[in-house]
Amino acid sequence: MKKMLFLVILTACNQPGNSWPDPIPVKPIEIPTAEDSAKTVGPFMRIHPMGKYPEMIHDNIERQSGLKIEEWLSAPVPLADFGRALKPGQEMEMIAFGGGLTAGVMNGGITRESQQANYTNLLAHQMGITNFAMPLFDRDHYNGTGYYVYRNTEGDYPQWDRVVNNTIAVSPGSPAAMPTYQGKISNYGLFEGSTEWYVPGWGCENCDLPKLPFSRFNGHVPTEIPYNFIVIEEFFDRWMIGVQRTREIGRFNDCFNGPIMNSGRITDYAINYHLRGKKGVIFTVPRYQDLPYMNWYSMKEFQNAYITFDRNGTADGVVNFLKPFSLIPTTKLHGLCERFKGRAFSANFDDIEVIDYGETYESDPELFYNSKIREYAAEKDLAVVDLFDLYQRIHKGGYRTDDGVLIDGTARGNFFSSDGIYPTALGQAIIANEVIKAINRHYGAKIPPIDIAGFARKVELKK
Repeated sequence: MKKMLFLVILTACNQPGNSWPDPIPVKPIEIPTAEDSAKTVGPFMRIHPMGKYPEMIHDNIERQSGLKIEEWLSAPVPLADFGRALKPGQEMEMIAFGGGLTAGVMNGGITRESQQANYTNLLAHQMGITNFAMPLFDRDHYNGTGYYVYRNTEGDYPQWDRVVNNTIAVSPGSPAAMPTYQGKISNYGLFEGSTEWYVPGWGCENCDLPKLPFSRFNGHVPTEIPYNFIVIEEFFDRWMIGVQRTREIGRFNDCFNGPIMNSGRITDYAINYHLRGKKGVIFTVPRYQDLPYMNWYSMKEFQNAYITFDRNGTADGVVNFLKPFSLIPTTKLHGLCERFKGRAFSANFDDIEVIDYGETYESDPELFYNSKIREYAAEKDLAVVDLFDLYQRIHKGGYRTDDGVLIDGTARGNFFSSDGIYPTALGQAIIANEVIKAINRHYGAKIPPIDIAGFARKVELKK
C-alpha cells in the first residue's frame, strides 16, 4: 500500500514512512448545476456518507432557510469570566481547527445556517466574543454545498432527497475552486481536514474534496491572527475515514491508534505548531458505533443470519454474532436488508464492508487513543471536551440536558442530522455546552451555558 502522511490519509491509512509518496493522479471533479440530476456525482456528494450511491438519492428539491439562528445570536448574554484561560488585561481571541464537526457539516453538507449554528460560533456567542469570524457563505448562496433530507417513506431504512437551490459557485479547472472568502477567519474547520492543512509546506496530493472548500481560505494564514485560545477537534474525521476506507483495520493503522502505538504519546507536529503554549480545548473521539450511521441497518431484526466476508478475494471470514461487529452502510447492504427483512439473512461481503470483532477492538478510541489525548491535555494545560462520554450517554438513551430536554440519538432523533454522523443545530448547542463546562471546570472560568430549551424554541428547531 501507498504510504501517506499522518492525519490526511484518505485511502488505506497505514503507517507513515520516511519520505513523501509518489503523487497519484486524481480523477477530475465534475461540477454539477442545480438542474443536474440528483444522480450526478458532484464535488460535495461525498460529504454525505451515502451520497456516493446515486440510487440512494432520489430527487433534487429546493429548500429555503428554516432556522432563526441569527435572531438567537443577536440576543445579549451575561458577561463571561474566563478565569485563568486569559492573562490579566487580555482580550479573548479564539481560533478553531478541526474536521466536519468544526466546519459545520450538517445533513451531509455545509450551509450558511449550519455554519452559524456550529458549536464554535455558539460558544463565541456565550463567551461574548465579538471578534470571532465564521467564514460564512454569502446570503445568495445560503445552501452552500447543498445538503440532504430524509424522504418521508413508509420504510424503516433511510433514503434521501438532495437540496440543490442557492448553492455556492464552483469554478471548473485543475484544481476546481470556490470563490475566495473575503474577511477575517477564526474557524478553520474543514471536512476531512485538521491542523495539518495550515502548516506551511505541508499538503495533500490526493485530497480532492478537502482541497475544494480549502480553496475558499486562499490567502488566509491562521498565524496572522494574534489568537490566545485554541479549539482543537482533530481526530474524529480521521476515525471515520478509517472506518469507511480501511480494508483491514489493525492497531498500527494511522487512522486509528498507530501514532500513539508507535510513540506512546500524542506527538503530532501540526497540533504543537499551532498550540505553542496557548490555552484551549481538545476533544476525545467518540465510538463510531454510537452514530446512527452505523445503526441504520441492524441485524437484530433478522430471525437468524449468516454473513461471510472476503479476505484477499476469498470468503474465509465469518461474522460471529455473539461478539461486537459492524457492517458499513452501502447500497448493497440496503438492498439485502430490504429483501431479507424479517427473515433469515445470508450474504457475503467484501472485507472493507465488514468490521469484525478483532477490528472493532483495534478501532476502539477509548482503549488506546483517548487516554493519550487526556494525557496530552494535562501536559499542555488544555481543557478536555469528552465527546466519547457524551455520545455514549446519548446512545444508551434517556439522556437529558441540564435544563431537562430529552435527547434522542437515533437516526430521526433531535441530536444527529440526516447524515447520521454530524449533529443537528440542537446537537451543536449541546456540544457547545460541553465545551463551556470543560473550560469552566479546567480554567475556573464562568461562561454562561446555553439554555437548550430556550434555544430550541427561539430558532424553531424541528425534527
